[in-house]
Amino acid sequence: MRNAQPVRRSASGVALGIALFAHDLPAQPAATERPEEIVVSVTPLAGAGGLPLDKIAHNVQSALAEDLERMQSLHLGDFLNRTMASVSLNAAQNNPLQPDVRYRGFAASPLLGLAQGLAVYQNGVRINEPFGDTVNWDLLPESAVHGLHLVGGSNPLFGLNTLGGALVVKMKNGFNAPGHHLDLEAGSFGRAIVSAQSGASRNGFAWFGSIQSFDENGWRDASPSHAVTTYGSLGWQGERSSLNVNGQYGRSDLTGNGAAPVELLQADRDAIFTAPDITENDLYMASVDGSSELADGFTLSGTLFFRRNKTDSFNGDASEYSLCRLGGTDTLLEGLDADALESLGLASEDICDDRFTDAQALESFLDDTALALGEDGDFRIEDLQDGISGTGVLSDSGINNVSTRVQESYGSNVQLSFTGDVFDRPARAIAGAAWFRGASDFDALVELATLDPVTRSTAGSGTGAFLDAAATSVSAVTETLSGFLTGTLDVDERLTVSLSGRFNTTRVSLDDRSGERPELEGRHAFRRLNPALGMTYQLDSRINLYASYSESSRTPTPVELACNEQVFERAAAIAAARGEDPEEVEFECRLPNAFLADPPLEQVVARSYEAGARFAFGEDGTLHAALFHTTSSNDIIFQTTGRATGLFANVEETRRMGIETGARGSWRGIEWFAAYSLIEATFEDAFDALSPNHPLADEATGAINVQAGDRIPGVPRHHLKLGVDYGLGDGFSIGFDVLHNSGQYLRGDESNYLEPTRAYAVANLRGRYRMNEHVAFFAIVENAFDADYETFGLLGEEPSEVDVPDFAALTDPRFLGPGAPRAAYVGIRLSL
Repeated sequence: MRNAQPVRRSASGVALGIALFAHDLPAQPAATERPEEIVVSVTPLAGAGGLPLDKIAHNVQSALAEDLERMQSLHLGDFLNRTMASVSLNAAQNNPLQPDVRYRGFAASPLLGLAQGLAVYQNGVRINEPFGDTVNWDLLPESAVHGLHLVGGSNPLFGLNTLGGALVVKMKNGFNAPGHHLDLEAGSFGRAIVSAQSGASRNGFAWFGSIQSFDENGWRDASPSHAVTTYGSLGWQGERSSLNVNGQYGRSDLTGNGAAPVELLQADRDAIFTAPDITENDLYMASVDGSSELADGFTLSGTLFFRRNKTDSFNGDASEYSLCRLGGTDTLLEGLDADALESLGLASEDICDDRFTDAQALESFLDDTALALGEDGDFRIEDLQDGISGTGVLSDSGINNVSTRVQESYGSNVQLSFTGDVFDRPARAIAGAAWFRGASDFDALVELATLDPVTRSTAGSGTGAFLDAAATSVSAVTETLSGFLTGTLDVDERLTVSLSGRFNTTRVSLDDRSGERPELEGRHAFRRLNPALGMTYQLDSRINLYASYSESSRTPTPVELACNEQVFERAAAIAAARGEDPEEVEFECRLPNAFLADPPLEQVVARSYEAGARFAFGEDGTLHAALFHTTSSNDIIFQTTGRATGLFANVEETRRMGIETGARGSWRGIEWFAAYSLIEATFEDAFDALSPNHPLADEATGAINVQAGDRIPGVPRHHLKLGVDYGLGDGFSIGFDVLHNSGQYLRGDESNYLEPTRAYAVANLRGRYRMNEHVAFFAIVENAFDADYETFGLLGEEPSEVDVPDFAALTDPRFLGPGAPRAAYVGIRLSL
């Protein structure tokens, strides 16, 4: 902790030096042509009813397909992380295609159970999945992206979930991306990427198609992945109208074996803890978007879409159950904790060798022994034998968490935009409505398995016996109706004022399809009007100032509503009504990926203030600086109750505030960018959080005390980025980018007692040789200096709890997500 201040001062000093140096750079032509005026989408319908950037009262970061190609990033999240201010990645799953993307401390992640605070749109279609608002970056084909805007703040016009911002992606079509390209790339860890795209237009009609295949063995042990995405578009453009029909298919088979114990990483950074953790996605998506100029100044735009994603998950883990011989029969028990036995001077072999007739007799013996030693005698031993189906073959070394999610979403957006004069002043207005319906089926099973002591894997070792009490079968439907309105008025030649609002009404229904979990069922309704007010002021031809206030909200997702403390209380009430002991109820949720963070139960409301300035220098240089402050009411953290299980609980208020700066330009043939962000992400209320593996956790409750001002885990305080590209002539160009992040507190250490992860810096190199207009070669070196670093951390059980020889001496409960070592890739692009 004492070493953090020099890092902070140096990062801040570098950022200030970059900004001051940029202000005096001489003008040079840009290496990549950019539009003279950037038009920014003010609603999810990209390109429909947009405004010039100098009329936007919040920070917007934009990129074109040429920028993505130059960076040679693996996916869109990787590109955002390397180039855009206030963006960072957490390698929670430790798969290159499954990152947690954070912007201003808010997440867009593929992991169920992580609070999602960013809305992501693809050609006007919201691609946050309905069951948990998750974002599957592996299913968004970067090679088919024409451009994007990263919109900061709680902008209500982008609908639910826009707590920290929105990502608006516009895809390629035959009009904006003509030509034919084939890219081949290969290199470290058996990676092979093939990407092909083709587009053309003629007589007002156009077509575009792309396909991309990714294969990799993975740099960590037993971590192969494969993904294929295809995208196609048919379009028509007339004098006053346009129409596009778009289709997409994606399939991925991803292995992400997650964080590893810190002591294991010190010995072998390639090693994994338990395995496998496999996610398979199968996506179909179709959409239609179009616009028509109804009359001078009036344009009608809209989109209609359908999206279906089936996700199969297989997660192998160590078992928390115990095998005991009771009454002459091998019996599977829950609640026979090895640490609790050790405190009594006992081990499982002392009591499980047919010494007791049943679980109740064993429990009574343990309670009496504890009381005799002056300890709490409250053992809860549960006999699971009658709740096992299938083969009945028992094992207490491993389990397989197997689940399937089928998520279908469909809906439409329509808006009428106006551009003209109001009271003899230029004005723009948009009125629109949106409908979204998401239906989800979630089925989960827990299978007993054996855990290989060498590979720590349960693959192929399931016994065919299933724990009926751990099975879940839930269906959920989320339906949202929205109406929105925004108006922008140029008060004079310098001052522009905008006023916006969006009303959302959402209904969420949950149904238990198993007939065994009535506490999961429910009907929920949420309504809210979210306003926004902004103004921009053109101080002179090169300086643009802005300020805004905005509100946005998100409703609890079906998975959050199904896994919260209120459901636990309801389960206890149902047990009492049945004449059962409510104190014996042990309700908890087990999802495909271990719960790692913090969603809410009440409707979350984010209130944002933002002020900033944009500067132009030279021919093409730009510099922006922004202050932002977002307070979220009714946030929640995940409350862990065991290995990969837990419940959600409310936190009244959290805050993300900070500084966001960025600059780019060109000088003497060098094209460069730089960005620095300072993010203070804190809890603003005192509360108790469950974290039983924390060294300060209360022995009886497993809770730690969190104070107002404690930092939210997973969010680096400092972000610094720098990139340079230089054309050497004769078709040669070279470039590099450097990313520096400060450390972050571990999930499960919301009280900030433990040391955070280390600050780190990673440098990437790239080069390109264009032989002619048809052939180009490229090379990439990632983590060029082979730095050892971690982008993520959490608290888990002591590794020695997993009964394998390699972990017997491992006692540190800290788990870290290691960054990839140095890797090199080469490729060729063929163009027609």
